[in-house]
Order: sequence, then structure tokens, then C-alpha cells
Amino acid sequence: MSTFKILIDRLKGGQTLKLEEMADPAFLGPDEPELRFKTPVSVKGEVYLTDDHLIIHLKTDTKVTMPCAVCNTMIDIDLKVDNFYHTEPIEEVRSAVYDYSEVLREALLIELPRTVECGGKCPDRVMIAPYLRPQDRTNFPFADINKEDLK
Repeated sequence: MSTFKILIDRLKGGQTLKLEEMADPAFLGPDEPELRFKTPVSVKGEVYLTDDHLIIHLKTDTKVTMPCAVCNTMIDIDLKVDNFYHTEPIEEVRSAVYDYSEVLREALLIELPRTVECGGKCPDRVMIAPYLRPQDRTNFPFADINKEDLK
């Protein structure tokens, strides 16, 4: 059986299919300069049928390489989904083989962080500190309004 394919007939009669695969990360999308998946995607989980749904329960992880938001150095970060469930109504499964690669891809890509920093706090941050807003600055736009003026 090829990667990310489930034979529906094997699940009939209350059977549960255990999944444990290592897959090439190419299915996650194009290799872009600022977003690269270099390590295999590990997938573990189970698949089963209920009366009217196909249920997929997965745990998956890989590594992604992204630029640091401060210094642009490419860094590797862990990308994981610990408790992913997907249900598919049986009437929408059009063939005897169900390919779950697209739902797995979406589950991983939605977990991508917007930005990352070297080691959680880039050492080059001190160079850009003068250009950042102070962290303790709080804006109170109505602080000058007198309660008496509102009556």
C-alpha cells in the first residue's frame, strides 16, 4: 500500500487500522527559499469506521526550516500535531481507497508559526531594539475624559 492511502474494505466489521509511516515531505508543498521541509514526516495513528463516518486519528511531526524574524538566519524548528482527528462521511468517500495526504498536509501547515527566532530570542535583537516599541507602553485613549463631562 502506498503512503497516505487507506483501503476502506479492510475497516469493515469494526476493524481498526494502525498507521505508522515515514513519508517524504514533498507532499507538503513546493520547496521555497524561506520554507523548507527537509526531514521525513512521521505519522502514527489509527483509522476506523463508524456507522456513517471514516475516522482518522493521527499524531505527526517533522522539522521545518524558516528564517529568523530578526537576523534572517535559517533555523530548524519542530512542527508537530499531537492529537489530530479527521472525519469523512462514508457517502463522500468515492472509491475503495481513501487518500488522506491533503488533510494531513493542512493539519501540518496550519501549525506553522508566523515567525521564529534563533533559540527563542535572537542575539541580534539588541541591534534592532532602538526601533521597537517599548514593551511596557500601554495606550489608554480615553484616560483624559472627565466623568463629569459625560453627564
